[in-house]
Amino acid sequence: MRLAIVRLTAMGDVIHTMAALQFIRERVEDIHITWFVEEKFADILKDSPDVDKIVPINMHKLKERFSLSGIKDIYRTIKNSGDYDLVIDVQGLIKSAIVARVAGDKVAGLDYESARESISSFFYKYRYFVDCSDIAPMRFASLISKALGISITKKMLLQKSPYLYFEENGDTKRLSKYFKSDKKSILIVTGTSNDSKTYPPERFAEVANLLKEYQILLVAGNEKERKLAKIVEQNSNAELLEPLNLNSLKFVVSKCDLLIGGDTGPSHMAWAMNKPSIILFGSTPKSMMMETPINIAITSGVKVDPCRFDKKDRSITTIDPKVIAEKAKEVLS
Repeated sequence: MRLAIVRLTAMGDVIHTMAALQFIRERVEDIHITWFVEEKFADILKDSPDVDKIVPINMHKLKERFSLSGIKDIYRTIKNSGDYDLVIDVQGLIKSAIVARVAGDKVAGLDYESARESISSFFYKYRYFVDCSDIAPMRFASLISKALGISITKKMLLQKSPYLYFEENGDTKRLSKYFKSDKKSILIVTGTSNDSKTYPPERFAEVANLLKEYQILLVAGNEKERKLAKIVEQNSNAELLEPLNLNSLKFVVSKCDLLIGGDTGPSHMAWAMNKPSIILFGSTPKSMMMETPINIAITSGVKVDPCRFDKKDRSITTIDPKVIAEKAKEVLS
């Protein structure tokens, strides 16, 4: 069977969707899996034994600079990728539905009620209801399992094998020197995709100072995030790592003893790699992660709509650093 999965963005959603792959392999014989993904996130999938082919497409560039030649390039990339027995659009957006429909005739996706952009459901031959209030990995696995006629349960996801892989190279060798053998390390992800999910750097500095007995390393991506991280570094014993590509990011997550961060892609890598994590939630619900004994959610306590998020909600700033530090010590012990 030739299966195509369309999950273009965002990083955390790509990561959570990947959780279903190992169970597809177990339950569908002789399957070939192709994944359509936004180019900048393609390396998340790289080196995964559960993905046979990765097809990066640059929809973001097309959004920034619309052109007919850009559309033709993407169309050719999709058409030249192969023929598929089934295409599953896990994203439920108009752009992802179009990609799925160009890829094949037999397209499965979310129904009108479930899709984030309801019109996308008209592109699908097979439509399925998925409860938007369910935990993220289960939502995506539920759609995939319904489309394939297999069972993927919450218990299975809780017992999953780690599924993010990295290539050891000069970068990872250099980064390994940051990790001390005589101290447990805590990786703090300081930035997120928007302010409503970002914990203030001054408060992260308080967290770091309450955890002085541990090695504190900071991860930040773009220049805005690095400015925030430097505030943490300047006001605590934390050390900011150099800018990382996705391969290096996967490596440092694999090396740390605990990850702390907001509801953002890099934070969700920890769950995917079966590493301990504490994720902070304000404007988004804790259903955006799967909690386990070592993967903990700390919320602001504000009631949040599980299906529609308020980007003006800054309640994450009210989470007490002492609560985070106490939970970190509990997890590490």
